[in-house]
Amino acid sequence: MADVAFSCSCGKLKGVLHEASPATACHLTCYCKDCRAFARHMGQLDKLLPGGGSPIVQILPARVEIIEGAEQIACLRLSPKGLHRWYARCCNTPLANTPGSSKIPFAGMWRPLFESHAEFGPVVSLGFTKMALPGGPRRDKGLMRMLGSLIARSVAAYLNGTARQSPFFDDTGAPVAVPEVISKEARAAAYRE
Repeated sequence: MADVAFSCSCGKLKGVLHEASPATACHLTCYCKDCRAFARHMGQLDKLLPGGGSPIVQILPARVEIIEGAEQIACLRLSPKGLHRWYARCCNTPLANTPGSSKIPFAGMWRPLFESHAEFGPVVSLGFTKMALPGGPRRDKGLMRMLGSLIARSVAAYLNGTARQSPFFDDTGAPVAVPEVISKEARAAAYRE
């Protein structure tokens, strides 16, 4: 296992993912319209994979350490009940997707943040491929493996007492930045293919 550095595009926010390995992370590509809409809203379409896939690394939030620029963390939601989508406000670089509560130890981090992604191993899961754009895969892959590893990591986090630790939520479980629900107009633009 290795520590892997990450940063936003402009470098104001920097961090480290501790103990990165295929055993501690799930390397995947998500083709859902929501992840693509988030990338479009943030001006990051050029970072998507063929077919509009979002490169994601699912990890435990407790492994993420922000070492510089924590004040740049911002949060939006594509709808009132949508995932918390964290980004660096300084340059609109996506950081991670999380549930709306620190009770669920899960973060899907944006892989382009990382200096290296060899530590995560190969992509083992392709999800929501029915929503892929032309040129993308048409069949999901590895979803049971992804779900199994997510459950195993979550259980381990509860057993070792790190489940509620996250750079995205404070000690009381409140988000470190107030999630903003984007306007109907911005949402329509984000989902325009």
